[in-house]
Amino acid sequence: MTAPRTHKPRLFRDSVHNIIALDTADPVDRVLLTLLGTEEFQRLRRIRQLGMAYLIYPGAEHSRFAHSLGVLHLAGRMLRVLYPGDTLPEAQRLATLAAAMLHDIGHGPFSHAIERSTGIHHEELTIQLLTDPLSGVYRALADYDPQLPQQVARFIDPHQPRSALTDIVSSQLDADRLDYILRDGLMTGVKIGVYDLERVLSMLEVAPDADAIVVSSRAKEAVEGYLLARFHMFKQVYLHKAARAAEAMLEAVLTRAAELLRDGHPIAPPQSPLGRLLLGHRLTSAELTRLDDTDIFVALKTWADAPDPPLAELAQGLLHRRLYKTLDLDPAAPERVQQAVAAARDAVAELGLHPRLHLCLTRAEDTPYKPYDPHAAHRQRPILIRHAGTVQRIEDVSDIAHLLGRDRYTSVRLCFPARARDAVTAAAGDAVRQMTLPF
Repeated sequence: MTAPRTHKPRLFRDSVHNIIALDTADPVDRVLLTLLGTEEFQRLRRIRQLGMAYLIYPGAEHSRFAHSLGVLHLAGRMLRVLYPGDTLPEAQRLATLAAAMLHDIGHGPFSHAIERSTGIHHEELTIQLLTDPLSGVYRALADYDPQLPQQVARFIDPHQPRSALTDIVSSQLDADRLDYILRDGLMTGVKIGVYDLERVLSMLEVAPDADAIVVSSRAKEAVEGYLLARFHMFKQVYLHKAARAAEAMLEAVLTRAAELLRDGHPIAPPQSPLGRLLLGHRLTSAELTRLDDTDIFVALKTWADAPDPPLAELAQGLLHRRLYKTLDLDPAAPERVQQAVAAARDAVAELGLHPRLHLCLTRAEDTPYKPYDPHAAHRQRPILIRHAGTVQRIEDVSDIAHLLGRDRYTSVRLCFPARARDAVTAAAGDAVRQMTLPF
């Protein structure tokens, strides 16, 4: 007599979470496994999670694929804590997990640099892929329920009503942030990106009156550690001056390539996904799925031998890590910054360099926690904590969260070739940010 066939889970070995398992006997996990095999999700293997940061942190070679699997894993753990047993309908569980898993599928090559060059944001492209009947992710979701693609897309749309389920996918304490802080800290070797994940997860609950995620006050210190870890990761990794300089160079090389392509120079095939992107066309789902970091690397190797000197210099600099130098300007003096940029462009031009391509201005800011602001255009939901029997905003019961909510890390930098350092520094004058010691 033949023994009954057993369903074995699919196991994925992960550097952060150890084992991520999907149960082939679970209808929800079977849909997730189908999504995992789609071209749109597999493409994330070819998109670096940290963009150009690998030029600074040699270990930062991890992909958005690994991160998205981690987000799926954490979203599942959050659901099991918030809705134990079978208290959450299967369809809602699937929609939440699919949204967590697919939240990054719209990212282009080198993600944020491409977004700044094209003006197209990854959230828009994620929704496009989810709702396009020709995409693999749409078909995988629609085979379960024809309404599911739109339901998942609503998790990505920031203008949709908020709930505890949407908090899992996108909030100030969501599965995305909980994963990338630990993952990016591990892969870069930055030890500050560590917090007590297990304590945070074990102390989550749903506030029925607010339909929002609430953290027990017993995990207050763990959440404070999470906010501090995120703040330091932004300062040390995400806004690192050399990484930002490399991103500025990538934006500049793409801008130059687009100019040349519009002028009829055969920089890239105009009908290729990269060519159409450079020309400002909205990509179809199929074109987006074919575009990844590899296309940029191939283009850079081609452009390194281009007859256009600025294009060739920028491409060679990115390929061989000859990065622009940086000069921090005072973000508290916008008028002086504007004057400094104008003077620096003149100084660069006098050296015979291209004032727009050989001098880049980067702006970045982050706050580790956004307190509730009733006057904000898009009100960010605060992190809620159950304290003394009532649900309160964490900034009202935590001195650290209160202080972090008032802190804002801001950088305004000029990026330029090393040979322009003296000229740019002199031109910037008193707009240069003075680093002072706190004693």
